[in-house]
Amino acid sequence: MLGIINFSYLNHAHTAQDTHSFALGGHLYLHSPALAGFSLGIGGDFATWTGIYLHADPELTGPYPSHGIAALRQAYLQYSHGPLVIRGGRQWINTPYANMDYYTFNPRAFTGVSAVVNVMGHSDENPWMGNGPLEINHSLASLSFFAARMYSYESRFSSAFTAANRYTNERNNGFYTLGARYQVHSLGNHFSVQGWYYNFYGFASMFYGQADITRPLGKNMSAFGGFQIISEGDSGAGQSYLAPLNASSVDAHVYGGKIGLQFGHDHDLVSLVADYSPVSYNSFRHGGMIHPYNDLSGTMYTTTMQTGISDYGPGYAYGITSHFGFLDNKLHLNADLIRYLVRYGYGGSVYTYNGAYGFPRGTAVPNQKLWSVDVGFSYRLSHVLKGLYLADYTDISIAQNKVRYPQYHNPYFSNRFYFKYRF
Repeated sequence: MLGIINFSYLNHAHTAQDTHSFALGGHLYLHSPALAGFSLGIGGDFATWTGIYLHADPELTGPYPSHGIAALRQAYLQYSHGPLVIRGGRQWINTPYANMDYYTFNPRAFTGVSAVVNVMGHSDENPWMGNGPLEINHSLASLSFFAARMYSYESRFSSAFTAANRYTNERNNGFYTLGARYQVHSLGNHFSVQGWYYNFYGFASMFYGQADITRPLGKNMSAFGGFQIISEGDSGAGQSYLAPLNASSVDAHVYGGKIGLQFGHDHDLVSLVADYSPVSYNSFRHGGMIHPYNDLSGTMYTTTMQTGISDYGPGYAYGITSHFGFLDNKLHLNADLIRYLVRYGYGGSVYTYNGAYGFPRGTAVPNQKLWSVDVGFSYRLSHVLKGLYLADYTDISIAQNKVRYPQYHNPYFSNRFYFKYRF
């Protein structure tokens, strides 16, 4: 893949400067043929600063003075036999709370061992001969299991693997995860349920569960619904890394649901979504989540490009999401509107942890209301050149101001433009 990406964050009022990042980049991934079940995968990514903007945003090409990123993010040995596949080395995985967050040239990668077993109803075809992430979410099997033990990771804006994470610069012991997914088709209905356990050593242990059902209503129309739950506590014995976050414990819970309609030949959909997170006093962010290896990548139903319950902490969110296809599904449009009520609001500031209980430093706005709008499109230019496409996504977030509390300047504006060629 080759392409250009432009990010613009026009948030001068929040950060004293607008930031831009414009880069040329791409990747090349190779997977060898299998011999006695063994094969090799290798892949490199790069992104280069073009000089069009001042180097004020590290997301695409790394923090200043770096003007580019080049990294060997995949280098693994794979063994595959029937329903079993095992990978060891540098690799991608796709799980709810440890994944790629693939919106830059450089997806998040991990170093360790992972495995998938499709127990019932697995396809006769081997789906693991490409360089995609190891996962079970898109498996055709009725019952699938996933396990991984990861020791280090490489972020989207780094060219080196590290044993630190987003919450600390100290070396830590990484994490392990176990997951399972079951799905069944009956009388046209599709039902699936999945559960995941994570231990982020020294930070938190987490359970994530999700159930989904789809029921046909007629030709090219179906109803769907879903439920999700998160329960997170302390990680157990061993060294704790919570003290630098000004916290001594983790106690987070999130409950979410969605209901909607899917219709048309292009599988258009509209859904109502909601998430709720109760307060848990004296824990990290009074009930906030710890998630070292996942950003706002859509796990929670109410997540938008820059905002989400997983970072805001306790409160609730609800709204409407939509996706439409046109021109034989070449053109995709999406539009989401989400309203948040955050028990301890800092105007959308979520990435600093230098205050009490891991909040940003300063005074919180109680029950602060925030609104977020996401709009975007993607268009496949296959009539010009197979594999060519462009896309653009915009997020606008507005934080409520209250009398006698800190005033936050609005709106928070983010735009991401992509022009890529996949070969």
